[in-house]
Amino acid sequence: MDYIITFMALFITDVVNTLYIKSINNEKPLTASFWAVVLTFAASVAVINYTRDNTMLIPALLGAFVGTYVGMKIKNSNET
Repeated sequence: MDYIITFMALFITDVVNTLYIKSINNEKPLTASFWAVVLTFAASVAVINYTRDNTMLIPALLGAFVGTYVGMKIKNSNET
């Protein structure tokens, strides 16, 4: 279960990071602030998990990869 939590935490972190940067670029301070809170929380869950157990780095890295990929797909689909 910890592997899934760690994967999802980094997945959410990277997707939300895309939304956070988009909010900053669009000069929406309240929206960017909301995404910053979600980003910090999700990243903290992942860090706590892989600090306790170094094998959690594997799902963390996979979550980061997939999250960035999905985040970019969302960003690119919204721009067309």
